[in-house]
Amino acid sequence: MALDLTFIGTGNAFAPGGLCWNGFVANGRYLFEAPPSALMALHRADLDPNAIEAVVLSHHHGDHFLGLPSLLLHWKHRGRAAPVVIAGPPQTERLARLIGETVYPGLFEGGFGVEWRELEAGDSARFGGLDVEAVAVEHDARLSLNLGYRARLDGETFAYTGDTRLCDGVRDLARGAGTLVAECASRDAVIPIHMNLVDDIPEVRAAMPAGARLLLTHVEPDVETDLPRTTVARDFATYRC
Repeated sequence: MALDLTFIGTGNAFAPGGLCWNGFVANGRYLFEAPPSALMALHRADLDPNAIEAVVLSHHHGDHFLGLPSLLLHWKHRGRAAPVVIAGPPQTERLARLIGETVYPGLFEGGFGVEWRELEAGDSARFGGLDVEAVAVEHDARLSLNLGYRARLDGETFAYTGDTRLCDGVRDLARGAGTLVAECASRDAVIPIHMNLVDDIPEVRAAMPAGARLLLTHVEPDVETDLPRTTVARDFATYRC
């Protein structure tokens, strides 16, 4: 079966050039990251928010997390009946409830159910048809944990780095990936907690199987590449892998 990855955004934390913040949906049902623009972007990409079965979060920075209140509000008031899984690092539920109940009082009262799944590095979990394994990556040590994911869906394998510098976790994800979604925060800026196109992505590409596909996201508008089987993802585009 095919794996379709639809990007609801590809920008980094500063939404450069008007890019939406990074996030993508696997086969229309599994949302990786909940950026502030998530609900708007799902509608624009013609994806039904109520069809999302699980949200998988890599870490708790705002550009990856702060779309949850709007998603939850939509699910509460726009006809969702099925429960949704929200998965992420430790403290995901505490933080989501604190923010959600502050900005939308009563958000978690009644309606559909939420199944919270908090993952440590090395944990494996299944959400409907999606299997994931959490992999530790190196990003912001002040957060509870920073995760990438190895995943299998509808017979296809893929991986996602989350935000991270080049580290052993990224190399591990790259070696086994049929498709790898990797952050690439800039063309050549040296930022200690991120990867860039010039210094880091060639090493990521070299670690991958020759036939595997690399999709770059969390980018600046000037990130372009001619590396083999490597694509800079674009907002609202779908890539069949």
